[in-house]
Amino acid sequence: MSSLIFNEEAMINGNIFKYESRLKSHTMKYLGESALLVTYYNIRDNATTVDRGLQDIAELFGNKSPLRFNKIENFPIYGFGQANPSNTDELVIEDITIEGECIILPSTIVPNPNDFFTVNHLKMKAVFQIIDVQYDSMKPEGYYKIRYRLQSTSDETLLNLSQQTVETYYTDLDAVGSVINPVIQKDDFVKRSQIQQMVNKMIQSYHSVFYNERHNCFLYEHLPDCTRWFDVCGNEFIAKHGIMNIENSSKVIVLHSKLRNNKLTLHYNNSIYTWIELGCSLQMLQKFYFSLNPSEDFIESSFARWGDNDIQIMHPINPNNRTVNDHLSIFTEETFNTFAGSIIPSTVDEQLIWKYIHQPTSISIHDISLTIADMLLLSSPHFRVYMYTPILIYIIRKILRMN
Repeated sequence: MSSLIFNEEAMINGNIFKYESRLKSHTMKYLGESALLVTYYNIRDNATTVDRGLQDIAELFGNKSPLRFNKIENFPIYGFGQANPSNTDELVIEDITIEGECIILPSTIVPNPNDFFTVNHLKMKAVFQIIDVQYDSMKPEGYYKIRYRLQSTSDETLLNLSQQTVETYYTDLDAVGSVINPVIQKDDFVKRSQIQQMVNKMIQSYHSVFYNERHNCFLYEHLPDCTRWFDVCGNEFIAKHGIMNIENSSKVIVLHSKLRNNKLTLHYNNSIYTWIELGCSLQMLQKFYFSLNPSEDFIESSFARWGDNDIQIMHPINPNNRTVNDHLSIFTEETFNTFAGSIIPSTVDEQLIWKYIHQPTSISIHDISLTIADMLLLSSPHFRVYMYTPILIYIIRKILRMN
């Protein structure tokens, strides 16, 4: 008779890290107070020089100031309450101040005293100075509570801040609360937006060319023999990673297992997609041979039920079990030699795959050409397009997460 086993240690550890898991959730930015967008001037440590002994600053602004900043546009802060001026006359003179507190989310920036910010939607010109930062205990990715005060309302202060700015960054608000760094250089933000638009176009075009609504899958029409090919492992790959779904779109394609096949896991391990997921190791590079099997062999599939006997099922072949009759492969001999060699290919799509194989640690968004989509948008429904497009989208999205 089975019994329920209660583990005290597992319960305690699980509860302790429940709060920490919330910090890595997209919903984090919707908790509590609403966001207010500011232009934030974060101290640039490697460009700022202060007195080594006293850490003193002679002037905050101007030519004699040692402070240098990174300007971050559209940065969200939370809990910025109503700013009420207070008048203190301790020195027998009018001294009007505005002070307050607000919250900065984790995994964005590390605030410092003597950072500055301006509120984007405030009609008056007001520069606020950070005077105190409280950290969220010992967490490396905790919240920050900052205390600020109104520093200046003059155009000269804004001009000085601009002159002391070294680099300009932009905040991708969709990335706040995710594993992607939301604060990126402004030029990179423009490039990322262009890449994302290109990927969306690739998805829309791939859907219009290869998607079969009757069978809810992507089929390639092999015109020489008037057959259609179904990549069973590609279907699994697209479904697992949501390749053909546009991010933040309400229109979603939910793919399911088309075939009842006990060897699907084994086939998937021998496929090009496992090689891609493992980082495109040069040692595991092969031509990725596959065989074609008639769909009527799978009597429970929608292919057999609809009587579409022209559909062929693509099954990867283990390279150790390949015979001389197996001549169908994902990569041609020329492509295989190109990826295995040290010379960068001539086509932009193969260039990206080659760099992903040979330069996995240094590849960046600047290696993604904005003309990759032309292969799909301007070409016929070729087998190369059918196979390469999901792989390219996976690689592009992984690069976007890395940068």
